[in-house]
Amino acid sequence: MFLSPEFFYQIWVRKALSAAGHTVLIYDHLLTFNDEILYVWNAPWTVVKVLFLVNRYGNLTGQTLIRLEEAGILANNSQFFCQRFSIVTSSFMILSSESIHILVLIRVWAIWGTRRSMSIFLIGGYALYLLILLGVSFLGAHHDTSEVFQYLDLVKICVSAMPKLMWLCYVGSFILDLVTFVLTARSLRRYSREFQGLYPSNLLLLLVRDATMFFIFSMINNAMIAVSWTVYSNSPYTFLPKGFSGPLLSVAGQRVVLNLKSLPTRSYSTHDLSREVDRQLEAFAEASYCLSPRGRDDHDGPECDREP
Repeated sequence: MFLSPEFFYQIWVRKALSAAGHTVLIYDHLLTFNDEILYVWNAPWTVVKVLFLVNRYGNLTGQTLIRLEEAGILANNSQFFCQRFSIVTSSFMILSSESIHILVLIRVWAIWGTRRSMSIFLIGGYALYLLILLGVSFLGAHHDTSEVFQYLDLVKICVSAMPKLMWLCYVGSFILDLVTFVLTARSLRRYSREFQGLYPSNLLLLLVRDATMFFIFSMINNAMIAVSWTVYSNSPYTFLPKGFSGPLLSVAGQRVVLNLKSLPTRSYSTHDLSREVDRQLEAFAEASYCLSPRGRDDHDGPECDREP
């Protein structure tokens, strides 16, 4: 059977990007392994710790399996293997992507100062969305079990088409990511105004950087899903969210957690805390005076037209 040069080029791009995604995941794991031992393994067992370790090592296992398949080692010209591989990797992609969002939300919530109800709403939204995606994935399993994977005997990897409207399932992820980022940016802005005299400025800079990078990689992952599952729905590119953008998103999320855990806290003496409390009390007292009738009529009192 004759295959076009374009198809072979798409196979090459898919294999190259999948190898790149796996390499970045392994390389970042090696770079941050000491931090993982110091700040995760030595910490008490919590929900964040369990989620982090499951996501971290689950991704290593899943992406290694994908890498072996992309190298042409596992398929062995078996349609049955490709059908099961498609189902497993689809579920893996969903669990990996949404669990890292839940993990980041739980970890950052402690820094946000956001209302507990809002955090529970967002975490619950991601959890519900995860269950919906898993349900759609299992329903799609009936489609996969009857599918014939294209040119398996020639390319040695599992290549299949994507249902045209499948990408719509990820619109919810885009909305949740956008809401989360806006809420984080709003909280950081309030944090910088209210607590810049008490907490270290490098905490704010770290949060801004990590939140922005995680949001960018989330949008890249969503965009790759939308493009590869619509424009290239009948090409090998449909696999790119699993093998390339998925690992990058996991690395960004794990970096958020590790960087927050490794951030050194600043210690204050009793004198420093007392001065900060006195400053805030004076500001409140001045604001109250300026709002009173006497303060509005007193031109010789403290300046009331400036911000406290």
